[in-house]
Amino acid sequence: MRIPVSALLATAIGSVVLLSGCTGPVEGEIKPKASAEPSTEATAEATAEAPAAKPGTRANPFPVGTAGKHAADSVWTYSLGETDSDAWPEIMAANEFNEAPAEGNGYITAPVTVQVEDVEAVAEGADPWNSFDVSYVTASGNTYDSVTCSVVLPAPGELHRVGLMYGGAQAEFLNCAQVPTADIPGGAWVVASMVSDSSVFFAGAAS
Repeated sequence: MRIPVSALLATAIGSVVLLSGCTGPVEGEIKPKASAEPSTEATAEATAEAPAAKPGTRANPFPVGTAGKHAADSVWTYSLGETDSDAWPEIMAANEFNEAPAEGNGYITAPVTVQVEDVEAVAEGADPWNSFDVSYVTASGNTYDSVTCSVVLPAPGELHRVGLMYGGAQAEFLNCAQVPTADIPGGAWVVASMVSDSSVFFAGAAS
C-alpha cells in the first residue's frame, strides 16, 4: 500500500513542531546574571570619612602636654603629662606605709599643670581642691577617681597640697587612680568641674 507523499510531509512537519516545543533549558545550565554596578553616589557615601570629634572630648582627648579647659569661661587651664601605667614602685618608695593596690589592680599617675590666667576674675583667690576633680576613664567606660588612690604620692604631691591660687598663678600636682590592670590601656583622664557639668579629657595610657 502506497502512502501519499502529502501525508508523509505532514507527518514530518508535525514531528519537527513537537520536538521544537519540547526544547527547554538544559538541566544544570547556569544563566548569566546581569551585572549590577554600585552607584557613584552610594560609593561616595561609603567612602566618606566621618567628621573628627571635637578636641578635648572622650573620643578625641587632648594629647600629652596640650593645654585645655573644661569650659571656655573657666578660669582654670590644664595640661597633663605622660601617664605612668605602673606607678606602684614610685608610690611604694614615697612612703613605707603606702598600701599596695588590690589584687588585679594597679596604680596609675599623671602630672597635672594647672594655671589661672584671668587675674581680675580670681583677684580674691580660688581653691583648686574645691573647684575640679581628676579621674581616669577606661576604654570600657568605667571611671576611677583619686579617692581610689588613698596613698601618699611622690612629688609634686596631691591636689589638696596646692592651696589657694590667684590670677596669674601656676601649680603642679600628681593625680593618681587605682584601676583594674586589664582596663588601664586606652583610657583617658577627665578633669571635671565641681561647680558645673562641664569636663575635658586628656590622653591616658597608650593602648
